Amino acid sequence: MSREGLWHLLVMPVMLNIALAVGATWAALRYWREELAERAIGSPALASLMLVLATGLGAIVLFVALQPLVGSIFNDVLSERVERKVRGEVPRAPFLKAAIRSLGHSVSKLILYTLAFVAGLGLTAVAAGVGGAVGLGLGALFLAYDGFDYPLSRRSLGFWAKWRYLALHPAQTIGYGFGATVFYFIPLALVVAPPLTAVGATLVYLESESRRTAVKDRKSSKGKNQKANPVGSSQKGESEGKLEGKLEGLIIDETSPLRDGQG
Repeated sequence: MSREGLWHLLVMPVMLNIALAVGATWAALRYWREELAERAIGSPALASLMLVLATGLGAIVLFVALQPLVGSIFNDVLSERVERKVRGEVPRAPFLKAAIRSLGHSVSKLILYTLAFVAGLGLTAVAAGVGGAVGLGLGALFLAYDGFDYPLSRRSLGFWAKWRYLALHPAQTIGYGFGATVFYFIPLALVVAPPLTAVGATLVYLESESRRTAVKDRKSSKGKNQKANPVGSSQKGESEGKLEGKLEGLIIDETSPLRDGQG
């Protein structure tokens, strides 16, 4: 972002993210204050600590769930600008079709984040450690989907096609999801995490596709060279046949006087 001078594209999404973070924190604080007030907690210090932790976690969950609806358009513009600087050209879909697809996928992501939150809460009621781990893992997976959604949408991939892409690149998906999750938990980084992770996912996608294209081109070039030089291939086969014949001639027969050093 700094090297390419793209900081100005962060102004609007960061302003929206600040407003969303403040609203999410207020909503979480209000909910957990009423929820914890009804429970008997040993000391005021412990009650305050639980309120702070619950409010922080609740605010992060609300922010992550609602942010795609608020900032998806701005993050998409930023991702597109990054891809144009890297590749020089960007695949584009018709505006109306792209806008409808983006809205539909944003709603789908909201549903996924809600399911992850509900699953985490449900498992926490049974086993706190298991619930937290499952909720964190699902959140990381959906953050990976959210990040790679921008370059994949520009290529007109559907909802399930995007999940297939993530499944076909497990190391990339896990690594990106883990890194994005850690980034979201850094204090004060929450408001800049969505646009920066969108840029990161775009760069990772372009690098992965460049490697895949290079491997495909090498295989194609190798196949063309083999077709263009069939004489060389036949000569190679004849040479290998002659070599095998010579090796067979070196095998000593059991009845030969040369066996066991005789003669």
